[in-house]
Amino acid sequence: MSSNRRRCHEQREEVIISPTKTIVNTRTNRRVVKHIHPTEIVNVNRTIVSNEHYYPVSEREVCETVEESFDFGSDFDDSNRLEIEIRSEKKKKKKRK
Repeated sequence: MSSNRRRCHEQREEVIISPTKTIVNTRTNRRVVKHIHPTEIVNVNRTIVSNEHYYPVSEREVCETVEESFDFGSDFDDSNRLEIEIRSEKKKKKKRK
């Protein structure tokens, strides 16, 4: 038994190592980042010019008087005399040339 005892005393201690426990200490720092989104408003003042064209028309009347003078001499009934005088003037002009 003595050998048996020895064995019992000779037993080693068993060591079991557990996985490491992680503890996270978080320190939070705040910082502000400004995001600027500009907007431009353009106010347009528009003037529209409408050109209207008018063409007025006026109308008028003109009265004309045309005056013809015939010299028949003392014979009021001889209407052929004008033709005779015109023919004779044409003949005279031809003779002069």
